[in-house]
Amino acid sequence: MPACFRPKRSKGAWPPPGVIPFNAWKLPFLNTLIDGDRKHLVEGLGLTVLLGLTFTGLQAYEYGHAAFGFKDGIYSTTFYMATGFHGFHVIVVTIFLIVCFFRARKGHFKPEHHFSFEAAAWYWHFVDVVWLFLFTCIYRWGLGSAISH
Repeated sequence: MPACFRPKRSKGAWPPPGVIPFNAWKLPFLNTLIDGDRKHLVEGLGLTVLLGLTFTGLQAYEYGHAAFGFKDGIYSTTFYMATGFHGFHVIVVTIFLIVCFFRARKGHFKPEHHFSFEAAAWYWHFVDVVWLFLFTCIYRWGLGSAISH
């Protein structure tokens, strides 16, 4: 490996030589101040739970009004399996967030003690990203072939 790509080794140095760290007194400090804002945490969690319940309700409505059934072919089977599996995860993470909502209201989360909230947030965002994939592949892509016929 060329010398310019080799990391410089220094025992006990953090960050390693050559790394320019963030200034702790700018954005990281601002995030630290926001960390202790329980009122907005509870409001944000409440809104997120409401969105999760709304999504689940709309998906149930969609299933009840679909023009095809589960066994009507590869598209319908794929549709129900993919969106159903996603919907199941939305329900699970919404329950997870409801628990976090009540814990936040009681003041259980502290800047140094909030792993379950962080895990719920990561899970929620993972489900978000999966939805973007499903929307593109199931709804948008599927709509393209339906319009052309």
